[in-house]
Order: sequence, then C-alpha cells, then structure tokens
Amino acid sequence: MAARGGRHGRPGRGPRWRGRGRGAKRPRDPATGATGPITGHAAKKLKGSKKPDEAARLQEAIDSGALAAGAEANGTQAGSEGKGYAAAREFDELPISKGMKRGLAGASYVTMTAIQRAALPHALAGRDVLGAAKTGSGKTLAFVIPVIELLFRKHWSSLDGLGALIISPTRELAMQIFEELMKVGKHHDLSAGLLIGGKNVKEEQERIDRMNILVVTPGRLLQHMDETYGFDATNLQILVLDEADRILDMGFQGPMNAILENLPKDRQTLLFSATQTKSVKDLARLSLTDPEFLAVHSEATTATPVKLQQSVITCRLGDKVTVLWSFIKSHLKAKTLVFVSTCKQ
Repeated sequence: MAARGGRHGRPGRGPRWRGRGRGAKRPRDPATGATGPITGHAAKKLKGSKKPDEAARLQEAIDSGALAAGAEANGTQAGSEGKGYAAAREFDELPISKGMKRGLAGASYVTMTAIQRAALPHALAGRDVLGAAKTGSGKTLAFVIPVIELLFRKHWSSLDGLGALIISPTRELAMQIFEELMKVGKHHDLSAGLLIGGKNVKEEQERIDRMNILVVTPGRLLQHMDETYGFDATNLQILVLDEADRILDMGFQGPMNAILENLPKDRQTLLFSATQTKSVKDLARLSLTDPEFLAVHSEATTATPVKLQQSVITCRLGDKVTVLWSFIKSHLKAKTLVFVSTCKQ
C-alpha cells in the first residue's frame, strides 16, 4: 500500500489521508489505463474482511498465553493448551491475525527486536505499557500491531468511530508511523487518517468522523478537539504516546494535559520514550494504569543504537543544496528522508 503526499503523489501537496472516502475514485494511468491506489483526498481503507471466528480464537489464545505466563511466574506448571507466547522471537509465533501476518511477511518483517519481544506480549494482552527504548529500535511495530489487533478482535467498523489514537511529537515522525500502519495493516478493514500541521484543516474536518485510527501531532489534535464540530473520542479503545520525552521537550506539556482530560479513562495506553525524565514519569502517572515497565536498553550509555551510523558534512551555506543533491544522487538505491525547516523548502 504505497502512501503518497498529494493529489498527484507529490510530497507536501494536499492532506495526508488514506481510506475510502465517499465518491473517491481510483486514478487511471494515462498510458496503460490501469487504475492505481486511492491517493490525495480519498482515504484509503485497510482492506480485508473481519472474521469473528478468528477474532475469538485469537482472544482465547491471548488469554491462555497470559494465564500460562502467570503460572510460570508463580512456579506452577501450565497445561499444553496454555503454552505462553512471552518467549516468542518471531512475529509468526504471536497470537495475531492472518491479515497481520500477511502484512508483516509482505514487509519482510520476520524476527522481532528486543523492544518488540518485550512489549508485544503485554500490549496484545491489553495491559498498559511504559517502554524505554532507543530511537531506531523498532518500537513503531511494538504499538502499531497491538492497535490494529485490538480493533480487529473487537470487530471494529466505521460505525464505531474513533478507536485508536497515536500521538507523535513531529509531523515527520507521524508520517513515518502512518506509512508503517498502512504497510502492515493493509489486509484489515479499518480506516486511518493523518492529522498534522501544514495541511488544510477544513478538509480534515470533513473526513475525521470516518476514521478508526488517527495518527496525530499534539497541536493539531487539540485544535480539532476545540474547533471540529462532532469530534468524538468517547469510544476510544487505545492511546499511544510515541517519543513522549520529545513531546514534552517541545513544550507540549500543557496541550497533553488538556488532551488527556478529554479522553476516556477506560482505555489501554502504550507510552514509549527514549529517556525517562521526571516530566515523562509525571505524564505516565496521568495516562497509565498499573503499567508494565520495559527498559530493554537500560544499561546503554546513550539513546542511539550501536549499529546506527551517523556522519556530518560541513560546507558553506551557499553550497548546502548542491551538496545535498549530490548526496541524494549518489544514494538512489537507498531510502532517504530529508528534514527541512519549512514545508516550502
């Protein structure tokens, strides 16, 4: 499921929506006449069909796995039907839907990272999670998978409204999360939207009530809560706070408090942060209920993965664009993400 930025697939043009909006038409390739994926104003739905039988089996597997984990912790023997999945190392070993397994396999995700192994069993079981993990450790899948699976098991539909909210500190990170959501969740019948600054608010308001999952930045979410008539989060099932330390460092403590006050208390919450500061702990106390604390890199001296290579190029200000263009041209086979100061740039 390729995600594109605007009406014609160019980044930065038009609202970033995916779903099946009313009257949305698939664009036709002028050369071949073939229709392509819905882009631009049309919201692209996560395709597939929900199977109540499968959802019930998954819930039973999750419950039995949780019981087995509890039995092992108490030193007792669990039955064969209660074999836990807490020791799973590959995604295929988890009690997740066939659609999710297809999405993960299609994206070439096989083996879980440390934070995924630690967080997914708890998150899938419906527990609140406070996770401390480095940037680049794979924590996006640690919350995207539980979000989709929870709504799938509850047979969520467009009539149920907003079921999941993912809050990210920056629009760039929100876009990355949204792309990952589209990639692994494309076999599920759920609609998702992206609410970030720099986009047309009115166009977002027209479609916001059709979305089951929203990926947002704090400022834009608070704006919709204040200005969008009919914005309803009373049926929210799960809240995700990603990069919570950065959210607070960027001055969103006040907006986050206001957002949390307007969300239902009876929900699951997943909070991830690279560092555990006092403000993050205060936010955790406000948003989490009896959470599982997971620190997979607690002994590390920095919040940066060892395998992550970082380089710096120093040049004159007037040569910056030329140097950047040269770098991109020499790495055409690699994925490149360029951060700029403004949308105009």
